[in-house]
Amino acid sequence: VDAAYANPNPLPFSSAEATREGKVIKLFFELRAAGYNGSTYTLTYDPAADVLKGVYFQAVAQQKFDVHFTRAR
Repeated sequence: VDAAYANPNPLPFSSAEATREGKVIKLFFELRAAGYNGSTYTLTYDPAADVLKGVYFQAVAQQKFDVHFTRAR
């Protein structure tokens, strides 16, 4: 998996993990940057829609948000 996060500048991941459960691809990312420490993305790939979707946990605010990402072309 080749992934990057920018808001608007790139932010570093402290960890990234990809797993497969049957045909389901799951991704987990943890950010380490000021204002993002401990924030995570827990995502599942939807091949029919070609999107990643899941939950963003904003650790500083202790809030969860539903998110989806589309492929940059």
